[in-house]
Amino acid sequence: MQNESKFAKQLTLALDGVQQAMTHKDVAAKVHISNGQLTRLANGQRKGDKNTRVSLAKTLQSVWLNFSGARKDYGTPSFMKDRTKHDDVMAALFQQRKEENDRRSLEESFDEAMTTKPELRSPQQTLLIRDYFREYVEEIGAEETDIAMKAKYAGEDIQSVFDAYNKRIGG
Repeated sequence: MQNESKFAKQLTLALDGVQQAMTHKDVAAKVHISNGQLTRLANGQRKGDKNTRVSLAKTLQSVWLNFSGARKDYGTPSFMKDRTKHDDVMAALFQQRKEENDRRSLEESFDEAMTTKPELRSPQQTLLIRDYFREYVEEIGAEETDIAMKAKYAGEDIQSVFDAYNKRIGG
């Protein structure tokens, strides 16, 4: 039975990307799991614990794998993956701007609704409050995709930027 988790998909893509530098056996050894366990993780037959997911993402130097692991570990929004769009930096940029503009267009009405006492809010204001947070989460997913795609396009290691940020704020 194959699990269609994003982590398994991203692990498979990351493993495919390192075949020149190291074998799957090398990756498994660095992460302290068996080659069979690595295969089951990539096939989605096994979930793996947080430490294994973090170690895999570091070993494979995959920001996409980090995003997928964080989604699973902490319930953070997932990156965007629209199968109808090109999977490139321009598509990510346009999607991120669209999501941000959608949220910002609601902001003034949202602020008005939030400052209204809950018992006095209209049904439209209640829906607007709910929809605003949904739009915000969509924007976060688009932002994650945008930064990862831009870093990939520029040939930059964005993980080192995340690591420096986390170290600075104690994460």
